[in-house]
Amino acid sequence: MAEMCNPKEPGGSEEETFGGQTLAERHPGLLRSLRSSPGCLTQNPLLPLLLFISLAFFMLQLTTLVQVDVAQGQMQSNLEEILQHLTWMNATLAGLCRPCPWNWEFFQGSCYLFSWTQSDWKSAVSSCKDIGAQLVIIKSLEEQKFLKIWYVRYNKPTWIGLSDHHNEGSWKWVDNSPLQLSFWKKGEPNNHENEDCVELYNDGWNDGKCSTENSWICEKPSSPCPAL
Repeated sequence: MAEMCNPKEPGGSEEETFGGQTLAERHPGLLRSLRSSPGCLTQNPLLPLLLFISLAFFMLQLTTLVQVDVAQGQMQSNLEEILQHLTWMNATLAGLCRPCPWNWEFFQGSCYLFSWTQSDWKSAVSSCKDIGAQLVIIKSLEEQKFLKIWYVRYNKPTWIGLSDHHNEGSWKWVDNSPLQLSFWKKGEPNNHENEDCVELYNDGWNDGKCSTENSWICEKPSSPCPAL
């Protein structure tokens, strides 16, 4: 290849001959081509420019990839931070959320309001309806124990939503469902002097006169806290 980079002039002292003819004489077109070339291929001024452009393009691609990688890492970090904030907000809202309104007590999916005033049984029924509730219906032993705390704490007989004023001896709740589970005091109900409405005491239920003024307990379903 060295001969191609430095071709000898046809009149030189070391000019090769082939069959009595010089290289110029045998291939005059090759000589013109070599003479018109500015030098060896490796000395072509376009080659460094092409190498520079290739290197610059490679560096541009590398820089772009690095920037994309950094951006993806930053995006992932931002998403994790957002999720942490959402988790904190959810926990905070859950702590602030109340399944029952203020002054109501929560128990097993229901809200209970214990009145501070007294009224007859029918007025107690109306008072509960006016606030979107009903005079309490007791459906389990656990609920009975929970409500009995009111009497233990304040020593007040309390109206519940049970009566037989429509049909003597046929006890029904305010939603017109029949009595199935009961917690009567010993010897009750005795219907003494037309007792048709039921009072809650510490040791059980008593049938009393519906005109008696007692405290009462309203009940309504609790509201689930909204989830994020």
